[in-house]
Amino acid sequence: MLTKTKSYSRGFRLVDSGYYAPDFQRLRVLQSLIELDFRYNRDINVYAVKMGTSIHALNRFAKAYLGRSVYELLQDRIYREALYLLQHSRHTIKEISELLSFSDLPYFSRWFKQRNGQTAKVYRKGFKT
Repeated sequence: MLTKTKSYSRGFRLVDSGYYAPDFQRLRVLQSLIELDFRYNRDINVYAVKMGTSIHALNRFAKAYLGRSVYELLQDRIYREALYLLQHSRHTIKEISELLSFSDLPYFSRWFKQRNGQTAKVYRKGFKT
């Protein structure tokens, strides 16, 4: 006769164990470094040094797992912050460009328009209805 074994309603998951694959850990480290330094540090060489690898190897790694270079990841994070500040802060566009470490307002405006298709001023007006 077969005996029933006790079944557990909650199965084992890797998330529960606290274990993360080494590549996933590296991605988390890269993400956290970008998150901490994106406003002040635009040199991807610094990220490579902090992670103990070369720029080439770090870019190859990022492209393999995320489909983007470290520079593109950094630019994406800066862009997301610019969008957030334009939507939710009372800072002027010039102050936002300074907060994001742009050398001058015209450069920030060109950079933003290249990514968004509209100027920061027009983008912000779309949220003030």
